[in-house]
Amino acid sequence: MKKSVICMVFASLLAGTALAGNDQKRGQVGATELQINPWARSSGMASSNTARIRGVESMNQNIGGLSGITGTEILFTSTKWLTGTDININALGIGQQLGENGGVLGLSLMSMDMGTFKQTTENAPDQDINFNVSVINLALGYSKKFSNSIQGGITVRVISESVPDASASGIAFDGGVQYVTSIGKGELAKDNLHIGVSLRNVGPEMTFSGDGLAYRGIVQNGTVVQALEQRSASFELPALLNIGLAYDFNMNEESRLTLAGNFVSNTASNDQFQVGAEYAFTEKFMVRAGFDYQKGIFGDSRNFAHNGPTAGASVQLPFGADLDKNVALDYSFRSSNPWSGTHSVGIKVGL
Repeated sequence: MKKSVICMVFASLLAGTALAGNDQKRGQVGATELQINPWARSSGMASSNTARIRGVESMNQNIGGLSGITGTEILFTSTKWLTGTDININALGIGQQLGENGGVLGLSLMSMDMGTFKQTTENAPDQDINFNVSVINLALGYSKKFSNSIQGGITVRVISESVPDASASGIAFDGGVQYVTSIGKGELAKDNLHIGVSLRNVGPEMTFSGDGLAYRGIVQNGTVVQALEQRSASFELPALLNIGLAYDFNMNEESRLTLAGNFVSNTASNDQFQVGAEYAFTEKFMVRAGFDYQKGIFGDSRNFAHNGPTAGASVQLPFGADLDKNVALDYSFRSSNPWSGTHSVGIKVGL
């Protein structure tokens, strides 16, 4: 079994080389909101925990981790994206275990609020008409444990982007697998090495259509004024490949330190190298830090607002007659320049 997993990871590394980031295609993909991590826990580790992520958040990074849910998990996170831009992101997710050996079914919704825009035209540059932009994606995922060491799943995601007179919709597929094994001897070394691979945002091209692309004109060699529609160029989805590794240092029965790393191969932008760490005390109090590196985040000619460092923390407390349920408050911060960083606050309930 271990040999097959090693072969799988090696094949993924070869695929990552083939899909390596292409800087010349920058700006040629759309639906880039699919690359945004809207959840607080994983973003506090710079999204580096592809190999170890669990619960509803895994639907954004590696669907294999969804099978870690026992019972029901409900998660809501609100994000102030690049504070000062008035962009807010809300994400809601639920995961439900389907019996003891039936796997886990998950549903998540992410919505971006970009504020209000003023509509102007060449003929009426000062008109006082406002409009809003709608960006929503809805995901349905399923994950199952195939053995004590391997778990995997698949996600189907519906994407919707619209302004008042034009819209685009599409569909994307994610797939992911996680493998866990033990290195060392003793109870503290149990299941301490994690490997994860996921392929995300694979789907057909999207195209905008609607009345906003129409105008009134005269057909060539004609005399009648008609409504003519311009064709909109199609665009690809931002497909990416995640390859992650994590290791748990179980210092005693109460304390755990996890170090994680992740390589992201983007089809139409620079590749990313993400590293992170999480310290947990009794799995009730957790602090995190991370760094997300890609070419162009440093120097005067940098191309990105987020400049690498991330941090976060969680408090998770049990409740119920048997203390078998839990509620958690999560927070993360992603540094940026300019603006005042990205702040995420989430609440998770496990039933």
